[in-house]
Amino acid sequence: MPHTSSINLPKFWPKTEHNQLPTPPVSNERVAATLAAYLANDKNQSATAKAEGISRESVQRHIRLAAERGLLGYEPVQEGFAVKSISSKVGEAWIKQVKEHGDDYSVPEGHSVKGESALVDAEGRIIQKWVKTKNEYQTEGLMEAITKAFAEYAGLRILPDYPEFTNTDILVVYPIVDLHLGLYAWKPETGSDYDLKIAAGLLRSAVSTLVARSANAETAIILDLGDYFHADDSRNQTKRSGNPLDVDSRYARVLQVGVELVVDCIELALQKHAHVTYRKLPGNHDDETSLMLAIAIAAHFRNEPRVTVDTDPSRFFMRRFGKVMLAATHGDMLRMNDMAGFMAANWPKEWGATEFRYAYTGHVHHDRLKSGGGVRAESFNTLAAKDAWHAASGYVSPRSAVSITMHRDQGEIDRLTVNLPMARVAANDNEPMAAAA
Repeated sequence: MPHTSSINLPKFWPKTEHNQLPTPPVSNERVAATLAAYLANDKNQSATAKAEGISRESVQRHIRLAAERGLLGYEPVQEGFAVKSISSKVGEAWIKQVKEHGDDYSVPEGHSVKGESALVDAEGRIIQKWVKTKNEYQTEGLMEAITKAFAEYAGLRILPDYPEFTNTDILVVYPIVDLHLGLYAWKPETGSDYDLKIAAGLLRSAVSTLVARSANAETAIILDLGDYFHADDSRNQTKRSGNPLDVDSRYARVLQVGVELVVDCIELALQKHAHVTYRKLPGNHDDETSLMLAIAIAAHFRNEPRVTVDTDPSRFFMRRFGKVMLAATHGDMLRMNDMAGFMAANWPKEWGATEFRYAYTGHVHHDRLKSGGGVRAESFNTLAAKDAWHAASGYVSPRSAVSITMHRDQGEIDRLTVNLPMARVAANDNEPMAAAA
């Protein structure tokens, strides 16, 4: 097909430009003035246009309107009607009149067009129209809702008091493991109820309990091992395989709760520790959302020197603390058994300077330990309930959260655990959880 630089539209489909206002209707007075000039200039359109200071196309349009409105010598056309056709013989004429088309189309005040279809005549007047509009003033209500939701985050909130004493020789790690925020599980089908509210309550309760019982380390690391969110976007499917996900609530609501929940966890940790580092690793359920979350948390604490947010987009984390080397990844791509070789190859300086090396992973939803190659590698249990597919497949694992205390010269010296009973009623999911050392 040859290339053309323009498209010739039929007369009944007028060309329009974005944001171009519709042509206002032409008054009878304006039509009559053009007609008078047209007759005075011996029906010369160019001369009429020059005399009236309008375009030749406008002259043609006004003459057609004059004919429709009976201004060319016919009997007056009835109000609201236009001349459609004329039949005549010597001394007689028959004029057929039809209802005049409406005014030129314009969007109602206070609305914006969501979608429209219109059939118009040669003059751009509407014969029929199909218009979908939306109330622009709804924006005010939306802005009010957003402002109200984030009113408590205006500026920097007052953080907990600085701890009176902290130990610089120890480090506490709080792993957040496969929370799957936004997952929905129904107890009769899966064995446990789980939704957005339950998940948020479980993590807050677990972190609060662990912080209260952990040592007064100067520094704490809140280390999210991935799959904090159950779905990576509003399609509610796994990104790589496209499998449907059992979800609770709207995606936007899940994101909002997710951000607020991390802020709460950091502020809980600040009650015990002088400094908190937060790192969010991507999982196979939240590849893209992980970076968004890290950026949002970094923006929230941007003026707080006691909080460091690591926005590194890689799938790996490494931290050296004295003779301790700690590395982590979600575990869906690089397996736990391969962490030792990966750590030695990618961080040889830290590898050579340390004696106690640990690798943390998630993904499998249960605790597993492997020591070898100079590394103690492990995966952790999760607080999340099973979805329908995993329940039907017979997966069983305890639900728990831990905090781990490292000494800079002795490695891991303490571990605290918060256990979630296997049989749990949905109504009790926000009650304090059983804790065991």
